[in-house]
Amino acid sequence: MSDAPPTFRFKIEEAPPILLQSDHLPRTDANSPVLTHAGHTIAFMSHYVPIGHTYRRSSDAGLHFTSPPERVTLVDDPDSTVGKWIQSVWRAPDGTYYGWYHAEEVGMCPTRLFVPHIGALVSHDRGRTWRCIGAVLRAGNREIDCGYRNGFLAGGYGDFCVVPDRQHRYFYIHLSSYVATETAQGIAVARCAVRDRDHPVGKIELWHNRGWVAADGLLPSPIWPVARGWRHVDPDSFWGPAIHYNRALDVWVMLLNRTRNGTGDIRQEGVYVSFNERLDEPLGWSTPQCLISGGVWYPEVVGSGPEDGDAQAGSPARLFMSGFSAWNIRFHRAVAGEPPSHRVVVRNEDWVRLFGPEAPGRLGIG
Repeated sequence: MSDAPPTFRFKIEEAPPILLQSDHLPRTDANSPVLTHAGHTIAFMSHYVPIGHTYRRSSDAGLHFTSPPERVTLVDDPDSTVGKWIQSVWRAPDGTYYGWYHAEEVGMCPTRLFVPHIGALVSHDRGRTWRCIGAVLRAGNREIDCGYRNGFLAGGYGDFCVVPDRQHRYFYIHLSSYVATETAQGIAVARCAVRDRDHPVGKIELWHNRGWVAADGLLPSPIWPVARGWRHVDPDSFWGPAIHYNRALDVWVMLLNRTRNGTGDIRQEGVYVSFNERLDEPLGWSTPQCLISGGVWYPEVVGSGPEDGDAQAGSPARLFMSGFSAWNIRFHRAVAGEPPSHRVVVRNEDWVRLFGPEAPGRLGIG
């Protein structure tokens, strides 16, 4: 991790509120992939009732949707009783969509705790139906801990994003590691060659001991280890990364959730931001800066350019949390003598003012 003084600045400005999901769909419960191509935007948003599943929504007017969300279909689902949230999507040059899902299996524990893993999918109809390729990153059974008291998880890998490098050589998977071995918990990185996208199972590499090694049987070396482990009722950790390439800066930008001082609820302490010039240098990410104090899970930046989305943006772009956006965000390079950026505080009354009296309950913060 780079401890150099931050060379980038951010500014958050209020903007007219918009939703990725419709008014009838509760808040999104994952990173929400957004693709724009040839003037057409497609967004994917997920929810957890009754189990994890994903919806699709399309628009010819950017992020202004008029049609209701439609539930996507998973073909050849290996286990339809396991919830699956599509958290990243990439459009290949031939129009094929490749996706990656977060799946939550119920752990064999006295209390109902989940053990997530990461899998891959492919779609030939712009994301309406998906064929499941299979699990690509799964922690072993010895990394399950039924003594976890965070309220949700007992191990596993999940809550991730996938982006290709600028040369389209590798997909980089920045993920949340919840495994029982505490030294392997935190934000970890894996990768897979783009050429292996149709057959990625068994071909994932983990960032481990400052190098890329085959994932089979190994644990990652986190780029940000936990400050207090996930087995506690009040873990202190970054999780749920969302990365985009920022055209205005010519660098990669990562937004992160941080939980701290929870009571078995993975309380949101804030949203943080980090920068890196190269995806193949996991230790090149800058020390995370607090972007938002408070807020809610799953922040992401979505660009408004003709080929933008959640994986590429300019400045300004839209800042979302849980599928809600009432903000533009601007990034720029610092100039001599410029003061540091100031975090924004988002309180419950702000959500009420922007989205109405039901907003805190929908977001799970009331």
